[in-house]
Amino acid sequence: MNKKESEEIIRLAREGKHISKIWSEHFHEYDYWEVYMEAYGAGERSSVGVKRMITARLNKLADTDSKETREELTEEINELVVHLYSRYRASQQKLEKVRGIIND
Repeated sequence: MNKKESEEIIRLAREGKHISKIWSEHFHEYDYWEVYMEAYGAGERSSVGVKRMITARLNKLADTDSKETREELTEEINELVVHLYSRYRASQQKLEKVRGIIND
């Protein structure tokens, strides 16, 4: 995979596109896991993937009695929520730019 393809995968994941769709619609010549690792290695995750991670952590949080484990899970959930929020804010800023261009 070349640098341009890698950057495209990262950009699409950052914009919230499902990794499975990035793979099937844009990079089907690669193995799914190659595309996944390219996005994940850059710190990007699909919004659906993050939502699933949050759900899993909340379920685990409900099942644990350990204060230490609850604190770790709470911290991880917070990081995931911050990740989603920062992606949302970046998307909103891009949308505002696009609207500005269209309306001019």
